[in-house]
Amino acid sequence: MLEYLEQLLTVLAIGSAVAISAKRISVPYNVALVVVGLLLVLMNMLPETPMNPAVVLLIFLPILIFQGALSADDVSMRQAARPILALAVPGVALSLLATAAIASWEIGLPFTVALLLGAVLAITDTVSVLLAFRSVRVPHRLAAIMEGESLFNDGTALVLVSVAATVVVQGSADPAQIGRMLVVAIAAGAVLGTAFGTLGAMVLRRAPDDLSALLASIVTVFATSLLTERLGGSAVIAVVLAGVLVGHEMRARLEPSRVLALQGFWEFAAFVVNVWLFLLVGMQLRSDLLLREAWPIVLAVIALHAGRAVAVYGCLGALHLAGDRVPWRWQHVMVFGNVKGALSMAAVLALPEGVPYRERLIAIVFGVTLVTLVTQALPFRHFLTWLGVAGGGGDEVADHCRAVLIGARRAQTELDTLVAAGLISRHEHAERWAEFQRDIIDAEKMLRKPGTRADTSVGLPAVLNARKAAILDAARRGLITEQTARNHVVALDEQILRAAPGHGHGHGTLEADL
Repeated sequence: MLEYLEQLLTVLAIGSAVAISAKRISVPYNVALVVVGLLLVLMNMLPETPMNPAVVLLIFLPILIFQGALSADDVSMRQAARPILALAVPGVALSLLATAAIASWEIGLPFTVALLLGAVLAITDTVSVLLAFRSVRVPHRLAAIMEGESLFNDGTALVLVSVAATVVVQGSADPAQIGRMLVVAIAAGAVLGTAFGTLGAMVLRRAPDDLSALLASIVTVFATSLLTERLGGSAVIAVVLAGVLVGHEMRARLEPSRVLALQGFWEFAAFVVNVWLFLLVGMQLRSDLLLREAWPIVLAVIALHAGRAVAVYGCLGALHLAGDRVPWRWQHVMVFGNVKGALSMAAVLALPEGVPYRERLIAIVFGVTLVTLVTQALPFRHFLTWLGVAGGGGDEVADHCRAVLIGARRAQTELDTLVAAGLISRHEHAERWAEFQRDIIDAEKMLRKPGTRADTSVGLPAVLNARKAAILDAARRGLITEQTARNHVVALDEQILRAAPGHGHGHGTLEADL
């Protein structure tokens, strides 16, 4: 145990140093981790540590999945539901089959093993992509599609990984058995995830303090994962749905301090898991095996991009014919943004020890992750600018002013709450309130200056969402009827969709993309 703890501390120390260095040179930390992991493998500096696949499946994966689901914008994802579902269900199947067919032909793997590799590589990991989206302005709907597709893609693809692994171990495929496994896994995962998410949200609302809320969220995640796995459902799908429900309730009902505490804890937990996974793969690899698999890795990268292109252009082309148009430039972003990361590596590490070709699969997935992170994640911001999807830098002043306005007004609201509760004096309240008001006045003056691009479409969706929340609250309190509230909400949803940046109505850039 002492030796194991020393190894764990060493891994975390290396990960911390890499993350700090990556931040200083403005490189995504997952890119830096995979490069350092490669160097440590080639120099044989990592200890060979056996890893129980069940630990990855039951501990690491739920943390990564829940953190992504918790921070997801469920309102935006509902507005982009059709392209998200198209990419997360038939899109994953198309990507898997196309990747497997090419991999089987190019790499020479048995077709069942190629299917397993295709399922692992069908998992999208958009950490680097979303980091790029935060640093440059992109259409809101594009970000929602990619975030939502990645989230639900994880659930679908990981179910297919489990099914493909079973087929590889058995050596034969029974279509009826595979169909039953898929239906049971998806249905049980959806039902149990909804149930646990609803229960977890109720507990969070009643938690007396931040620490008990954090404990309740941990219990929710692992109870959802373990019980769903025991009952034969997809733990990943269950955790995704539980995370989305808890995240929605958290943002709608909890005070800001508790929201920040929950988000901060799960971001930290996901970061630790990312560090551990990137270096853990190195502990399972032999440098000679990685070098031998260099050419198959290149072929696998070609295969996964071909499969992704078939899925994106095929599924979204069908949606285009049905009237839900996604611009071509956005589709190019989705293909180029097909970056592999911690989830793909967690999935391949979670394969049972008896799966044939397991060592080769680990080496190939690590190599593919390395190639996609270095060649796609690093230049992704420049690709967005070159393609004309990212907004110009003229919004930086307006962004700064909006940040000041949002922060200062929220601070004034919090001051009003504190003085009403008798926690601060009226004198201190007046001083602080006036200080924030000066910041607000200065920011508003800056926004009114000629040449400052104050995009009103940024604030309008927030205003409409606030109006929608007020109407729903009035219905819950019995001030208006449910039918009246429903009618108003439908109309507001249409306005929100039209006001969302990047939507086709009234935005010339979208029409130009089409």
